Amino acid sequence: MKKISIAILVLVVALASCKKTPEVNLKYVDVERDLITVGMTTATVQCDYDYIATLKKAYFYYGEGANEADMNTAEMRVVQNTLYVDLTGLRANTTYSYFYEFHNGFNSMRTALKTFKTEVSPAGVTLPTVVTASVTEIAANSAKGGGEVTNDGGAQVTERGICWSTHANPTVSDNHVAAGEGTGAFTALMNGLEANTTYHVRAYATNEAGTAYGLDKEFTTLSSGGGGNGNAPEGAINGLFTINENGDQVYFSQGNLQYQASTNTWRFAEHQWDYVGGVDVLTNNIGGNVFENGVKCDNSLVSSTYNGWIDLFNWGTSGWDNGNVYYMPYDTGYIDDIYIGFGYGPTDGTNYMFDLTGSFVNADWGVYNSIINGENMPGLWRTLTIHEWDWLLLNRNTESGIRFVKAVVDGVNGVIILPDNWDVSVYALNSANVSEVPYTVNEITTENWAALEIVGAIFLPASGYRAFDNNTYYVGRMGSYWSSSFHDTPGCAWGVSFDLDDCYFGSRYYSNLHFAHPVRLVCSSIQNN
Repeated sequence: MKKISIAILVLVVALASCKKTPEVNLKYVDVERDLITVGMTTATVQCDYDYIATLKKAYFYYGEGANEADMNTAEMRVVQNTLYVDLTGLRANTTYSYFYEFHNGFNSMRTALKTFKTEVSPAGVTLPTVVTASVTEIAANSAKGGGEVTNDGGAQVTERGICWSTHANPTVSDNHVAAGEGTGAFTALMNGLEANTTYHVRAYATNEAGTAYGLDKEFTTLSSGGGGNGNAPEGAINGLFTINENGDQVYFSQGNLQYQASTNTWRFAEHQWDYVGGVDVLTNNIGGNVFENGVKCDNSLVSSTYNGWIDLFNWGTSGWDNGNVYYMPYDTGYIDDIYIGFGYGPTDGTNYMFDLTGSFVNADWGVYNSIINGENMPGLWRTLTIHEWDWLLLNRNTESGIRFVKAVVDGVNGVIILPDNWDVSVYALNSANVSEVPYTVNEITTENWAALEIVGAIFLPASGYRAFDNNTYYVGRMGSYWSSSFHDTPGCAWGVSFDLDDCYFGSRYYSNLHFAHPVRLVCSSIQNN
């Protein structure tokens, strides 16, 4: 197969008076951002575009001659921020002329005329088509890449993944990691990167005809002195947060903890705003945005055989036998229809008031269990104590003076916690360190959130809670996160909470052990030293 690199015109809209129609003018040519993968009767066109005006439409004109009247026209679509179109019904071993046409709503601009040529495949199988996704979760030593296989080329895609290097257009001969097989979207983690270094990454897909690649995407890792110290493990957000008067710092996990009982699997949510939710008993609203096999997950369906995901946990339910009646994440508050209120958390048989530390540390959600996208090893993650939550939210000194704000991120209510070295120039946030405001005081899109997360911002979604009757309450309205500290009221433990118009941080909030709340884990900033 053949890949043809051509020039792309980058269009800008010239300033005009209110009486004139804006003009589109040629500014410069970028020769690296166009990729055409040709087969016998098909071709796939990809290009990144740099267009200062609002791009309304993009068309691809192609034909066997240079006469526009004889050319075909195909409207391009956006896949992972790349303009993309599949061409079919082409003739083998034929040269085609083509050009792009861009529309901004006022007028249009065309690129120069270029050519590509189809090939002959004796087996009738062409290379697969794969699109490179934008790089996310960039840290000092890691980043998340991915892509989408949009066409298998007529044969099974036996491997797909990403490859990366410090030089342009990396191949599978460079650093690479596989991410399954077949068509569809995928993600993969790039580990072992150098801090403050520019890398190139491409998605790839392999079938019997060979290996195809997507466009080259460029990104730069953070400096070790940026959001973190360069030691953030897999599954961590690269921001440092002081948690006590001694100056100890932690990383937060990339999302809330989730559990699948049917496979005994623990994981972190893919996005910080993801939560399982359920049917809210009070409002009958269905909250949550987590699916399994196309079915929306529901915390109220918790059981030992449930094949969906849950993210609301009773206190001290890691799966380690802590000496109490209940210790599995799927346990309920009943034995033979009799409710047992003290059935959660560690006990010596008489006393139930033990922290999830010392002899009972394995009852902490992040200690006994392995988390598949969090280094997949026990003992790395843990839950904050109530003193550490207090320090983080109420007493911590930060360079910006901002510890937290309430916000709506990607349509989800919650609280943003800012790292110690937060730079206020990254994004303007309202009502810093103020509890008595609505979530809507800061409304942040997915795109804007990426700018905050890349420098270490943490988001805690308001996912509600589950009572001992397995009903869910305040889904999408209230967030109440456990600490690892018991409360001196029997059958209760400390946590932090926030609601529509208020926050109950630190020592002002505690809950019954049998209520199920979300859990957000942390790990030490020096765990790799």
